[in-house]
Amino acid sequence: MMAEQIQRADAPVELTWNLKDLFATAADFDEGIKAANAATAKLAGQAKSFTADAAHFYEVIRSYFEAQERLDRLGLYAELAVSQDTTDAAAAQLAATFSKTQSNFDAQLSWFEPAIVAMPDSQVTAFTEAEPRLKQYAHALARIRTQVGHVLTPDQESLLATFGTTFDSAEDIESTLDDADLTYGDIDYDGKTQPLTKGLRRVILENGDAKTREQATRQFAKAYYDHRYTFAATMQAHMHTQNTLARVRHYQSARDMDLSANQIPESVYDTLLDQTHAHLDLLHRYYVLRKRVLGLDTLHTWDLAIPLTGTKPPFAPTYEEAKATDLAALAPLGEDYQAHLEDEFAHRWVDVLETKGKTSGGFENVAYGVHPYILLNWTNTYDAMSTLAHESGHAMQSVYADESQPYWDHEYPIFTAEIASTTNESLLNAYMLDQTKGDHDKQVYLLTTAVEDFIGTVYRQSQFAEFEKYMYETESAGTPLTAGDLSAKYHEIEMTFYGPDVEANPWPEAYWAYIPHFYYNYYMYQYSTSKAIATTLANRILTEGAPAVAAYKEFLRAGNSDTPVNILKRAGIDVTKPDYLEAAFATFQSQLEALEAALEK
Repeated sequence: MMAEQIQRADAPVELTWNLKDLFATAADFDEGIKAANAATAKLAGQAKSFTADAAHFYEVIRSYFEAQERLDRLGLYAELAVSQDTTDAAAAQLAATFSKTQSNFDAQLSWFEPAIVAMPDSQVTAFTEAEPRLKQYAHALARIRTQVGHVLTPDQESLLATFGTTFDSAEDIESTLDDADLTYGDIDYDGKTQPLTKGLRRVILENGDAKTREQATRQFAKAYYDHRYTFAATMQAHMHTQNTLARVRHYQSARDMDLSANQIPESVYDTLLDQTHAHLDLLHRYYVLRKRVLGLDTLHTWDLAIPLTGTKPPFAPTYEEAKATDLAALAPLGEDYQAHLEDEFAHRWVDVLETKGKTSGGFENVAYGVHPYILLNWTNTYDAMSTLAHESGHAMQSVYADESQPYWDHEYPIFTAEIASTTNESLLNAYMLDQTKGDHDKQVYLLTTAVEDFIGTVYRQSQFAEFEKYMYETESAGTPLTAGDLSAKYHEIEMTFYGPDVEANPWPEAYWAYIPHFYYNYYMYQYSTSKAIATTLANRILTEGAPAVAAYKEFLRAGNSDTPVNILKRAGIDVTKPDYLEAAFATFQSQLEALEAALEK
């Protein structure tokens, strides 16, 4: 682990990404901006004649996607330049220049999708018959036309657009209150008195003594409870806005509106919640295990993050070791997959080290026609090695989709975006378990990691999804979302998930106020479905071999060429049925049983 951050200029070149693969020079970026603005100006004049005839319709669509592809590359270049050093004024200027160019395109082409939505089915069919080259855009046009019946008149759409910042204001206020104004007091930890922060709270919960963990939990809860009325007001405003927009756009509900954006049936959401509740006994069983192993008479919420073994993590891989391990762990995916990974590692797709001014965390992003880029902030930990596998999963999905799909169908949708990444995590964990047989501490660590990752993703996000559904439905029925009602309902759901062996905190709380994802419009359930799908796919890859790998690669290649439901069906996963969830919970049960057996030794 690095003792301190280094300057960007001091990072070895081979451990930085190569932005020249996007634009060789800043002058090339500037030329790209000029070309983008010229394309926008040309397209802007096509509004009235866009649907005049099939040939013109085709030419405008072709030019529109060409312009978008150019903008994607420009945007990625600016984003990565800022991410590698947020203090770089030149990078900030690149981002500002791109933002202006993108905003101009969005404004000038705001008529494009509404015009496609407004076309009668008969006209779309006639145009496709008259101009066969339109067939390649069939699914892209179908995605846009899912809005048929939900787009208003041009004047009404223009009016709604003027309220854009107003619609977002509840989330903006909540974010400012949570990130800028809220404080959690001081706490004594690590030999000194220091301000309690979200990050320090996590460190304390994983490493502190019981008294300090309780104090950190109490102070954290108090900060949100003391501001519960303001948080309730922003939550009420957001839910009311989304429910109103759903009614204005003729959707049955806000959930119908948000899930239809990815063409996901609402039954997928309900099946997830039903199956999660049907398997709460496994979650409760884990808490019984944790209580017993830790030797506690009472298991409190502040006891849920401390390591079961009470020892330091038994892995400390360097980046070079992690690359070799990830390659070995992902070998079941075949030689072509391995070749792409080796290309990633050898040709500067990854920005590895934590440097001053660099964006925290990790991510993957890509522009069509160029290799993916991955940002890391490396530490010699198992978590970092898993993050590399995770982000490489995103990268490989981008590689396979870009190889197989045209630009307009390459970008995989949100619903499937976390499947490839979490599949890689599962394959890595399984490989490491196989490689460390006989090492008790490593086995316990890896099994605990697998079990708690499933709990944090499938169970926890399903819990949030249940509460989110309650809020939308309650507000839609005309009942105000008061702080008291929100806290009572959240507590009820939370304790149902915790079960009888976790003690409720002995102070008033408003923990729901801590979760910013409630402002992301029915987003969180996708974390749960993705993890469950990935768990099932990884198990099939390891047990069934070649047929499962072939089906999985078809999923990777599909991009956005069909609906998520159809793409996953071809990979052997039917998200409209409970089978994939039952298979995922069965895998979780086997991991839990293995952990129980390991801890008996």
